Amino acid sequence: MEIKDNSLDFIDAEVRQNRNIKPTQKADTETDKQEVSQVKKKGGRKSIAHDLRYKIDFVKREKAIHERTITDITIYSEDKALVRELAVRQYLNAFTITEDYASKILCFIYDKATRIEEEKVYLLGIQPIVQTLRLSYPTVQKTVKKLREKNLIAKNPVFQNAYTIKTEAETFFKLISNNTQILLTFEPLEEVQLETVNEDGTLNKEMIK
Repeated sequence: MEIKDNSLDFIDAEVRQNRNIKPTQKADTETDKQEVSQVKKKGGRKSIAHDLRYKIDFVKREKAIHERTITDITIYSEDKALVRELAVRQYLNAFTITEDYASKILCFIYDKATRIEEEKVYLLGIQPIVQTLRLSYPTVQKTVKKLREKNLIAKNPVFQNAYTIKTEAETFFKLISNNTQILLTFEPLEEVQLETVNEDGTLNKEMIK
């Protein structure tokens, strides 16, 4: 297995005290409104954090399906690229990459990659992704970094501004090339089971005896 800063500089600022000026009633009213507004913003429900872990396997269907009958949900669209993109989005969710444009970027990299010996290598750099998908440069740069951190792509050691598509990611794209189909299994884990699974989805061998 396994994605902006504005500042203001104040130079030579001088503050003079004028004791003859009294704050007006209007200023007090505006301050009160701001305080009430800030109190309201602090309200509302708090988000609930869930300990979700993902595990990805490439297995035969007879080993993956545990029930004789399962629910089959099919998404239809005349846009073939969109269908694949939705499947890739589910794949990236397992790596906690949840931005919807991330699947577009990974699909673009895969489609434009060149086969060099036994690897698929993307040689075009970031700018073509920015122009084609109409995304900002920082957005693409940040997403490419996430894809690298999750070991889906890697910097190519030979070519400049090039990325090699890792074996697992390439395998996934091959498996959905004919039938865009993946299996999602939802399974509650006991506390002991959680300890046997690492954050990246691999098994903790020390806990399995």
